[in-house]
Amino acid sequence: MRTALVLGGTGMLAGCAGQLVARGWRVVLPSRTRPLMAGDGPGRAARASISLGHRPTWVRADWAEPSKLASEVEYELDGNLVNLLVAWVHDSYRVSVLNAVRHLLAEGAPVVEVHTSAPVPDPVLPHPTQQVLLGHFAHDATLRTNRAVLQAVERGLEGRAPSLHHEDAR
Repeated sequence: MRTALVLGGTGMLAGCAGQLVARGWRVVLPSRTRPLMAGDGPGRAARASISLGHRPTWVRADWAEPSKLASEVEYELDGNLVNLLVAWVHDSYRVSVLNAVRHLLAEGAPVVEVHTSAPVPDPVLPHPTQQVLLGHFAHDATLRTNRAVLQAVERGLEGRAPSLHHEDAR
């Protein structure tokens, strides 16, 4: 089973996480609070109660503690590696969190980084990285965000060259 790690997947990336689950991915969602779409219980208890492939696995984690976040995710992975990383991490935590989970990624695993302001920084990880710059949406923000991020996920999974993609209000 392919595994996706979605950082920031309990907010505006919840739709992306849900779509990956619907497509048969095992999705791991580290966050401070349990998202409604995840199974019951924090982290370690979730593994016993969630039928993988049906709901994302929630891991209690905080971006302010990147080493602990990576440790909890690694425990949930149980020796498996991450085949896709989707990350929407606040700028002040971005580098430390992405570097902390770096060792959990399979070789060549695509990365999708989501940003909300320009200039978009260079990718942190030495993996093929699709970057998405979200514009300011007057309406349908969640729908437009999910569409833009899922398009970047598809480009990454297809092995397309790393690039920056803009999603503007239309």
